[in-house]
Amino acid sequence: MFFPPGSAIVTFEVSDERYRVLVIDPANVAIANELLAHESDPKIPNGVVVPGTDVNEGWSWHIDPATFEFADMTTEVCDGRPSYVENGTISGDRFCPWTAEVVEVDPSPISAPS
Repeated sequence: MFFPPGSAIVTFEVSDERYRVLVIDPANVAIANELLAHESDPKIPNGVVVPGTDVNEGWSWHIDPATFEFADMTTEVCDGRPSYVENGTISGDRFCPWTAEVVEVDPSPISAPS
């Protein structure tokens, strides 16, 4: 897997569930670090759900890194828990859990494109 320089793997907690996103935009990595320190807004993670694990181990889906952003507000149809994406309760193409908290920000390992 290719990890762009400056990217990070961000772990979010929603209720008692966790999911991980590869964040490739340095500005969003900075926001994630600020959220980890409880210092920032916007805080709602938002992105397009695609099949496959990527860095989101334990789930059958991940967030497309090219679409990931933090938002101030989103529509209710993409709010919920990671398990709601897994079981199809959230049936749209985006996931934006309003109560998500950043619990880890890990710099991505450096790798060469394959």
